[in-house]
Amino acid sequence: MDEKELWAKFCQGGKIQDYLEYRNCVNSAPKTELDRCDKDKCTGVGNTGAEYR
Repeated sequence: MDEKELWAKFCQGGKIQDYLEYRNCVNSAPKTELDRCDKDKCTGVGNTGAEYR
């Protein structure tokens, strides 16, 4: 199942186990370039910091 299907299953049943399955799916998703940017508040890759000059 994908993330959206697991979320729908949780919304329908409301079971804790369904939510935990959803979270496992979300946490196991591959990290992207944007995740690195989000982690360090966009001070990483490609940020020139020009707005602070």
